[in-house]
Amino acid sequence: MTVVNFTNNWKNILDKLEFILEAEFKGALPVYKGKDIPKGVNQAIQLIPTGSVLIEYNLTSETREFSITLRYVFAEANVNERALDHILRYISRIEALIHDNISMTYVNEKSQNDKIFNCRFESTNLDAVDEPGIYVTEWDFKCQHLGNVG
Repeated sequence: MTVVNFTNNWKNILDKLEFILEAEFKGALPVYKGKDIPKGVNQAIQLIPTGSVLIEYNLTSETREFSITLRYVFAEANVNERALDHILRYISRIEALIHDNISMTYVNEKSQNDKIFNCRFESTNLDAVDEPGIYVTEWDFKCQHLGNVG
């Protein structure tokens, strides 16, 4: 029986993305992984892993493209012009932050330096949820990772 040697790439990528966002907003915009935001939080970011695609495969490694839905959630009963201006400032700042971090290096659970690259937003959907009292912006975040190197 062969023991599988692996790295939890999903956790590493989500943790790095969370770190980048939290470092930028210094507590003003909490980041949550998964689909739930605690009640009473009026604005937050959600990181929801959505899938991966094999880009290149060979005997010694594989390159995968990971997809994460990144959501900026702003809860307010009435999104007036002032609130919309606030939302659009945050959206622009988040987009600039991802653009400025096209590659991200982190230390994986094996204490090795690892890297994701070609990090980007493929699309942005404003007011993505038709629900009263909440304004949600969704991005399709993608990045690539060279893994299973042997």
